[in-house]
Amino acid sequence: MKKVAIIFTALVSLTACQKDFLELKPLSQPNVDNFYKTANDFNNAVNGAYDALQSSTQYGGDYNTVIETRSDNVLDNDPSSGSGLRYNIDRFIEPTTNSVLRDTWGSLYTGINRCNLILDKIDAVTMDATLKNRYKGEAQFIRALSYFNLVRLWGKVPLVLTAGSTTDARSYVRNEIADVYASIEKDLTAAAAGLPATYTGNDIGRATSGAAKGLLGKVYVTEKKYDLAVTTLKDLVTGTTYQLLSNIADVFAVNNKNNAELLFSVKFKKGGSLGEGHGSWFGTSIGDNIEPSLRAAYSTGDKRLPLTVQIPVPTSINGVPRKFYDELSTTNDVGNDFPVLRFADVLLLYAEALNEVSYQANGDAFTVLNRVRTRAGVATYTAAQLATKEAFRTAIISERRLELALESDRWFDLIRTGTAVDALKVTGITMPAYRMYYPIPQSEIDVYNNRTTFPQNDGY
Repeated sequence: MKKVAIIFTALVSLTACQKDFLELKPLSQPNVDNFYKTANDFNNAVNGAYDALQSSTQYGGDYNTVIETRSDNVLDNDPSSGSGLRYNIDRFIEPTTNSVLRDTWGSLYTGINRCNLILDKIDAVTMDATLKNRYKGEAQFIRALSYFNLVRLWGKVPLVLTAGSTTDARSYVRNEIADVYASIEKDLTAAAAGLPATYTGNDIGRATSGAAKGLLGKVYVTEKKYDLAVTTLKDLVTGTTYQLLSNIADVFAVNNKNNAELLFSVKFKKGGSLGEGHGSWFGTSIGDNIEPSLRAAYSTGDKRLPLTVQIPVPTSINGVPRKFYDELSTTNDVGNDFPVLRFADVLLLYAEALNEVSYQANGDAFTVLNRVRTRAGVATYTAAQLATKEAFRTAIISERRLELALESDRWFDLIRTGTAVDALKVTGITMPAYRMYYPIPQSEIDVYNNRTTFPQNDGY
């Protein structure tokens, strides 16, 4: 399988990753068995796994289209750009040959293969036990995050947990969704046990035990395992490691990276020749691309509304939402980090899980939800306003849209709550129900040519 059986040189020929904490040195394509010998070798290999997340086909760019533009938050208004590849995704008319989807699929499996190589080799190497557990935890976290995105975007996907050969790849099948989630849970449980709570120096920004617990809680909510979500997220909510910043705009400020609200971000650095920056997210030169219904959903005075307003970028024809604004470097890139998981998200997940376990009028779920609303400067909810579990559930999903706009959460929230079709109707777009999952890239279908073990998703 071309996208899964990633050869080793795809890892070792990388240039340096984010210099703030990912010091991946260029290597000269050594043999796999000769490379994994020292702790430093594994440090470089783990940095290569982070680099996959940084790719322009993942958090560096295409997730904006594949996840956020797919939702009711963003519109692609340019059917002529890029042969309509992104416009077609936004309008639910993408064919199975769409190259944006193909490249994202391939990038995810590149990252997974890098994690598999680390986990295959590390136990045979002598090094400090704490450091070994950390490297394993980082690889498990990245692999789990990658599979979490894969299974939510495509449903059944090949579950590959060792670094296989091209021959091995020909036997891969599309595994059941439950099996993929079981693997994600196992990886994140292990990562939470093996990763440190915090880092110092250049290591700040790597995956932590708190990030693993937070992501595991999100997985449990997605699976509707609400009891487990409550148990997993409670320590984060009641602890002191993470907190809401008093000013929400500060969470995204480029001079305030690694702040106390962020559990995990994908790191970027603009300028230079290492390719560690990215293009402006949601930038457009042909008018506002924020769906009007998003801004209409905010209350007057909501401090989150200005973050969705596009502002001009000097020396550029683009306007960019304030949430992700950064000045262009001399090499025409920017360096915002992408917030994969932050404390406000954790709070809302926890409140949602509490409500699903047992609705309690003005109970803890209300308290947690209202922490987010108070920071936003809007009125808090009372039991008189949200008198049932169903009403609270609707309020939570609406709050997640307002709080996490443009952060690659809305589409997944619509899918897991079964509300995508109705939400898209408000924007004037008709979403066929079968398109809750993307088509498997046609190149993969053609390679396997087996409708039994590797079928296309229904409807395509």
